[in-house]
Amino acid sequence: MQNGATLLVVAPWLSQTTREALQDRGISFLDLTGNVLVRAERPAVYVRLQGAQRDPAPRPQSAATLQGAKARRLVRTLVDHRPPYRLTQLAAVTGLSQSYVSKLLDTLHDQALVDRPRRGEVKDVAWFRLLDVAGRSYTPFRNSQATPFVAPAGAAAFYKQLASDPDAPTVAVTGAFAAREVAPVAGAAQLAVYSTELEELRRFGRLVPTDEGADVVVLHPDDAWVMRGTRTVGGLPHVALSQLVLDCVNGPGRLPEQGEAVLRWMVDHEQQWRARSLS
Repeated sequence: MQNGATLLVVAPWLSQTTREALQDRGISFLDLTGNVLVRAERPAVYVRLQGAQRDPAPRPQSAATLQGAKARRLVRTLVDHRPPYRLTQLAAVTGLSQSYVSKLLDTLHDQALVDRPRRGEVKDVAWFRLLDVAGRSYTPFRNSQATPFVAPAGAAAFYKQLASDPDAPTVAVTGAFAAREVAPVAGAAQLAVYSTELEELRRFGRLVPTDEGADVVVLHPDDAWVMRGTRTVGGLPHVALSQLVLDCVNGPGRLPEQGEAVLRWMVDHEQQWRARSLS
């Protein structure tokens, strides 16, 4: 700020994503539940307090959330394409209703994850924070989507078998094996693949079902968009980068660390993967 002035945002309550966005921009804030960050240079002041993490007076109408396949479909569209875009465009591309898209955009705008002035065009998307927030409430590894196996010759050998055999069942690689190809920060001991051909895949790799110690996990996609935008890496389809981060952020083991590494790579190389527009 000019002349050493400190900009302070005051509100009844500020969500975590809003507070993080203000902090990133060097803006102080204070809400009436006790969330406070005040920074000033002259005189030197630094105050930080934590208040309510949930809105003590939520809106009475039902707001859309980031949970569920439909929400992730819109999240990936916002992440994978640069704005601006209109509500009608987003609804047409995703196949979602305009009312649902509008409600979810309102929620994202309230959380400072998108900029949608006066409920018009989406002008900007904080896509890196959006991916992180959406990923926190989702994992395909801890529900009925995931079927664990042991590969007789190991996960790495099974990966090579899938890549080299033209008759292999259709898969899309995610998790550690996909993350290491983008931003290697840890080894890949467990192979995770999306497939709708579970039995064919089991027979192809002679996979043995297991309840513990799995080195292969077959994930059933809960939405067709999971397979959208796959990339060919080493002869095998890998999920899109946005899907990869969603899969890793709240996953088991070191997947969160690997997801964060992929997200950092995406920030540094946005020109290489993000489409210029929605059209």
